Amino acid sequence: MSNIIQTTTQLAMYITSGYIEEGDILVDATCGNGYDTLNLAKKCPAKLYAFDIMDQAILNTRQLLMANGYQSRLDDGSIQLICDSHENIDFYINQPVKAFTFNLGYLPGGNKNIATSNSSTVIAVKKALNLLDTNGLICITMYSGHDEGKDEKETLLNISASLDSKKYHAAYINMINQKNNPPEILLITKKR
Repeated sequence: MSNIIQTTTQLAMYITSGYIEEGDILVDATCGNGYDTLNLAKKCPAKLYAFDIMDQAILNTRQLLMANGYQSRLDDGSIQLICDSHENIDFYINQPVKAFTFNLGYLPGGNKNIATSNSSTVIAVKKALNLLDTNGLICITMYSGHDEGKDEKETLLNISASLDSKKYHAAYINMINQKNNPPEILLITKKR
């Protein structure tokens, strides 16, 4: 096993993978360059939804999936790439979801002025909580190195801290000895 706490995104996917079984419904709420989408596709879900507001992110994700042998899953719709805000997940999904991944911020290598926003992320996470299956997981990788990211993090931590402890568990992971605002992980699982 590699050093899973060395890279926050790898740790987030490692944790998420522990909640997933073949045939589950999965959502990548911020597909970006497609790496989380690809990792979720490898878990053989019955349906995988991947969202992003940027055409370039959808294209990058499609190309990565095709290069890794997922053309037929794209063609048959079992992997669905959606160019829309994650705040609209409930327009596309009407069944319990086993795992949601959110990797907030901006598209790596893309325009840093186009990033997730506090307002849409809060809506998306609240809708994800309503769609989350029992013993499912919402995994959010947060970046607080810019003003919008700081707002997202603060709001999401407040929301998760106020969740009914009889229905949800919430955990927060940060890299306490790293400099320059390293990514942090918020985990929410539904108990019943």
